[in-house]
Amino acid sequence: MEKLSLKYGVLTALGLIGYFLLMRLIGLSHILELRFFNAIVLAIGIVLVLRAYKRMMHGHIGYLKGLATAFLTSLVATLLFSVFMLVYIKGFDDSLLRVISEDQMLGERIATTPGIVIFMVLMMEGVISGAMIGFIAMQFFKRQDHAIPGNL
Repeated sequence: MEKLSLKYGVLTALGLIGYFLLMRLIGLSHILELRFFNAIVLAIGIVLVLRAYKRMMHGHIGYLKGLATAFLTSLVATLLFSVFMLVYIKGFDDSLLRVISEDQMLGERIATTPGIVIFMVLMMEGVISGAMIGFIAMQFFKRQDHAIPGNL
C-alpha cells in the first residue's frame, strides 16, 4: 500500500507541477480560480491508486485501507507540489506572491511570513481535497461487485 501511495503520489505531484507550468507558460498562473483543476489532477491520481490497489488485492479492498491509501497519496503529492511552489516562488518568480497576497483569504500574515503561509495553505488545500476525494472514490471502490476495467 505504501509503495503504491508513494508511486502515485509522485506521479500526481508531477501532474500538478506540469499543470502549473503549463498555466505559467500560457500566462494564466495569476488566475487563482484555476486552482480548482488541481483537485481534478489529484482526483485522477487518487482514482488510479485505488484502482491499482484493488487490482493488487484481487478485487477485495478494505474501506479504511482504501481511505488510507488515498490519503497517503494526496499527502505525498501535496507535499511535493507545495515544496515545488515554495522553491518556485521564492527562487524564480515572486510576482505570483503578489497575486496571492492580494487574496484576502490568506490574511495579513502573508506579508510577514509569505513562504510559510503559502506552504501551509497549499498543504491544507491538497490534503483536505485529497481526503474528500478519497472518501467519495471509496464509495465506488468498496463495492465487491465493482469490476475494474481491463481486468479479465
